[in-house]
Amino acid sequence: MFSSTKLRKALSAFALCCLGVMGMGITPFALADNPANYFQLDGDMKGGTQEKPDWSDVFDSNLPAVGATPKASLPSGFSSPTFVVDFFPATSNDNSLFATGSKDTLNITPGWQCKKTNNVNDKTDINNAYAVAYINPNNHLIVYFALDVASNDGTKDVGFWFLKDPDVSCPAGGGSTPFVGNHTDGDVLIVSEFTNGGRVSEIKAYRWNGGANGSLGTTAIASGGECNGDAFNVCAKVNTAVLNGDGANADVPWLVKSKTSNPSGPAYTSSKDLDIGMFFEGGIDLTAIGISGCFNRYLADTRSSTSLGATIFDFALGDFSNCSIAATKVCAQATVNSDFATFTSPFTATVTNSSPSGIIYDVTINESFNFANTGETSCTITSNTGDQSVNGTELITGTPVKVASSLAPGASVTVGISCTGSLNSFQNAIHAVAGSAPGQSDITKDAVVSAASASACLATVSADLDITKACQGMQLVAGTNGLVALQADVRVEVTNPSTSNQSVTITTPVDTKVSTLNQVDCTTGVAKSDLVLSPNETACFLGSYNPTNADLVNPPSSAAFTDGVSVSGEGSISGTFTAGPANATCYLCDTDVDGIPDVLDLSD
Repeated sequence: MFSSTKLRKALSAFALCCLGVMGMGITPFALADNPANYFQLDGDMKGGTQEKPDWSDVFDSNLPAVGATPKASLPSGFSSPTFVVDFFPATSNDNSLFATGSKDTLNITPGWQCKKTNNVNDKTDINNAYAVAYINPNNHLIVYFALDVASNDGTKDVGFWFLKDPDVSCPAGGGSTPFVGNHTDGDVLIVSEFTNGGRVSEIKAYRWNGGANGSLGTTAIASGGECNGDAFNVCAKVNTAVLNGDGANADVPWLVKSKTSNPSGPAYTSSKDLDIGMFFEGGIDLTAIGISGCFNRYLADTRSSTSLGATIFDFALGDFSNCSIAATKVCAQATVNSDFATFTSPFTATVTNSSPSGIIYDVTINESFNFANTGETSCTITSNTGDQSVNGTELITGTPVKVASSLAPGASVTVGISCTGSLNSFQNAIHAVAGSAPGQSDITKDAVVSAASASACLATVSADLDITKACQGMQLVAGTNGLVALQADVRVEVTNPSTSNQSVTITTPVDTKVSTLNQVDCTTGVAKSDLVLSPNETACFLGSYNPTNADLVNPPSSAAFTDGVSVSGEGSISGTFTAGPANATCYLCDTDVDGIPDVLDLSD
């Protein structure tokens, strides 16, 4: 029993220890979460539940063809499904074996070599290898791994690499071919031994320290056993019963090719079956053992022992990208430009590191057009929350623009973009790229502004026409046959209102009595010809007509003549507009009515 004083000292010492560990740049290990709590690690491939899925909940079979494909919708929290086929149904060929001299303790380049064979050894032959990542409710990254083999002869030793370099590969040729790619600090190797009776003897995990010139740590960073309920942070399970591959409810959801010469019992009858000890699966809580980052490649192998210097035989290598990005592109309301014909469409593009634990690097964006002819003239970055100074950079060229050098898990960068062109609310996509390591470009995501969302960002296009008409006086003018005629002079004004955001091309107004209206400058009265009206611009027209007795109204006290005028126009962006009729009344004797002089005699 601690006294209160001793307890305080113990807690203080523990706190100082944790601070010291963090000060040295070493991440303290999190409490372990048993991988078997979240996935069916029970020695078979089917029978999962919503809370604990199994491999058949992750992959769809390609039967009767080889392989499997990831489900269109994975169980919640799961990502990065990987399925690698490593056999040919009709032959004993194998295109991916380690060449002599390859060791897990060596760097990948130089160090590992691969080769082909026309007669693979059943005892070391992998059929399929698969893996999947999971983020549990405690935000721990757990990876699950499995393989099935062609034979259960003797004790088996297997290994699983989770590698960060996306370039790791080896296209085997006629002889020994060197691998490409390198180890990265934090690569993980898991090794295990299991018996043909279906029992896991041991399972351990090791860490690669440093980069290409580093080394594989010789002290296990995780140790466990069978997934039997014990609180291991790494555990595994082997099938203890025959898994049948035939029938509507087969235990094996995908094609395998197994050796049938030494069956364990009458249930094992077909090369589509997996005998006891042919299927191995496991899981490891990487967060609990202090491993983080982006993994890009998954390699399963068979080996001579669990020793780190063991001879390694067959391998299956595939993509395993547990780092990912999310991307969104959202439009705001477009506006009509000052040319009254094009639009400016503003957007915000956000790229988020949706990886569970890894930092992503070199985040770039690029405009990706959806149309062969977009009518666009430019897209320009207007703002950026990332650490790159890119304001004013054009994206129309299709060249990727770096907006952030790195993003931590869950972090985002938001870029403002302004696009100008002839489309009202431009609809397109943003293409985002990031790297799982500096200098890489292995993570991509497109974000599309859909037609539905783009329609909500349409610019409001408005235009109208106003028309007014005024009498400019009446005159006595020379008529025909030496007679005197009465003439009414009128002025017509057509205005594109200030509430408009497009220009309107008008036709010459049409008057009910004036046969010809002539356009003049509204201020100087000089003749002009310009029927295109910008917002708040007015066009003026002058004309006259000779009223007759039939036109006379209200005689004799306020004798007057009235006529009307109308106009139509076409908007520079859209719409046909009309205004009128607007009427004007000319009085014969009305100095006191409207200030226009009485009839002037201009007949001489």
